[in-house]
Amino acid sequence: MAINQLLSRLGDAEDNFVERKPANPNRDVIRKTVVAFANSVPEGRTAVLFVGIRNDGTVEAVPNPDKLQKTVREICEQDCYPPIKFTAEVLKADGSLVLAIVVPASNNKPHFAGPAYVRRGSESVAASAEVFDELVHSRNSKCAAVLKLKGQVVSVLSLQHKLGVAKHIPDTGYREAAECRVEAANAQTVRLRILGSDRYVTEPLDHAKVCYDEEGHRPMLVVTGY
Repeated sequence: MAINQLLSRLGDAEDNFVERKPANPNRDVIRKTVVAFANSVPEGRTAVLFVGIRNDGTVEAVPNPDKLQKTVREICEQDCYPPIKFTAEVLKADGSLVLAIVVPASNNKPHFAGPAYVRRGSESVAASAEVFDELVHSRNSKCAAVLKLKGQVVSVLSLQHKLGVAKHIPDTGYREAAECRVEAANAQTVRLRILGSDRYVTEPLDHAKVCYDEEGHRPMLVVTGY
């Protein structure tokens, strides 16, 4: 991230992607924040931990930026698993030096340093069992694609079987279309709620394909018989 972009974010309120800490945070504070960022930042976004900025925006100069950068590198590369990618920039604000630690979206989550942390609003919180499972399953590319649709209404086209019924239909021309909300997904299954009947069904993830419904202008799941 360019220095001018970082400077423009110095005044941003704390949220999912921005956090501020005083000039001398301890290792645990830095570790907890970078792990939470790495587990929560969506693709195409970055999160920033500003060290040397108080919660009220007051600048508190970092006494030794070089030493702090080395500490951050040790934390991200040695204390966290898998290691967390980051960049660090020394910024000058109100005549004082502050450090910006930039954490991009990660393809290797979940990351651990003790508990798994995620962002909830402006806080880093321990991930629930459900969120932890989603983080693990997000390493499966198809599961990750389906998890991005969680909570959304999608078109579903079932070929050669009835939704929710583990029975193959010999008729190669059989099709069933439905409007569904994606409720959950893991490496094995995807759970859907059929909106027309308010019925829940679970389908094998191996038999589902993510595509796009050009007529409905929304994502589509094509489920084949098994």
